[in-house]
Amino acid sequence: MSAVDTIEVTPSGAVLAATVEGIDLNEPLDADQVQSIRDALHRHEVLFFRAQSIPPEAQLAFGRHFGTLHTHAALDALDTQSEVVVFDSTEGARLATVWHSDLSCSPQPSLGSILQMVIAPDHGGNTHWASTTAAYDALDDDTKARIASLHAYHESWWQPTEQAVHPVVRTHPATGRKGIYVNRGFTKRIVGLGDDESRELLDLLCEHTTRPEFTVEHSWGAGDIAFWDNRVTQHRVDDDFGDQRRRGHRVTINGDTPF
Repeated sequence: MSAVDTIEVTPSGAVLAATVEGIDLNEPLDADQVQSIRDALHRHEVLFFRAQSIPPEAQLAFGRHFGTLHTHAALDALDTQSEVVVFDSTEGARLATVWHSDLSCSPQPSLGSILQMVIAPDHGGNTHWASTTAAYDALDDDTKARIASLHAYHESWWQPTEQAVHPVVRTHPATGRKGIYVNRGFTKRIVGLGDDESRELLDLLCEHTTRPEFTVEHSWGAGDIAFWDNRVTQHRVDDDFGDQRRRGHRVTINGDTPF
């Protein structure tokens, strides 16, 4: 039996996400294993690997199988590995409670992110993901026609400002699926519309995309890893764990220009 034959992918039961078992991310991956994970990511949009507890070096190696890695302009990172962003509640880390897609403010936003929960709170701090493809598919035909050729302006909260204009409807380069590509965290307006119409449409799309039927929730354990596709998902975190410590290490994979 080959290593790839041992990989088991179990769908979550929601419209997105699956758990991957039968693989140890502490060990080097071969080409077939990488392809199996890539295929599963394209199919399920979010993948969970439970109780892996890998060091930063292994997390970097895992991410590099899928592309070059990003160094964030504003977020804290490990001193010796600048591509590993650190979210530690005891160090004043920013908690991403607003729905967003990582780095949609960049001209070439992230392909995906890989987050390991190094220290998990006993309760709370769950992460939610929304499928922008499932949300798009559920739109009525009139709304699909209305947004088909529109673009939106995205801007960062950090300095120096990163900004970009992207299609409101993004096509996944590997699967061809269409998704709604606006979010609360970075999208500021719909280009070419008046302020009121832009705000109304942006609110409609953001509220629609994050409806419960398009989402999945993960309760973290120490060593859990989530790998998600930023091209077709949004995510947010629950701020409900009080003064418990929550520490995560994130690696972000560079992407390409949305179309």
